[in-house]
Amino acid sequence: EIYRVLKPGKVIGWLIGDQWVKRKFTPVGLKIYQMLVDNVKFEPIDLICVTRRNQSSNTRIWHYRAQKFNFFLRGFKYLILAKKPDGNNNSKIATKVRWQRYK
Repeated sequence: EIYRVLKPGKVIGWLIGDQWVKRKFTPVGLKIYQMLVDNVKFEPIDLICVTRRNQSSNTRIWHYRAQKFNFFLRGFKYLILAKKPDGNNNSKIATKVRWQRYK
């Protein structure tokens, strides 16, 4: 959808983090970056780690909630910057998305 909507030569910025689901870590940010570069053929500009500055999650209540509800307190997210290539190539890029359901 991004490839279809974004004009040639324009840049996309995507802020995304990783996830933990049922004690399984998934590096969503890096997988999205790899998909944009390898499958969709965006030109990578930069991959930036954006850290939390207010540290409101560095309190006792958030550490308690993380242990009780089994999630991990990450201190950063990824900011992905990529550029749609220029050119008059009107060929469609086939991408196959495999949705995963957690049991």
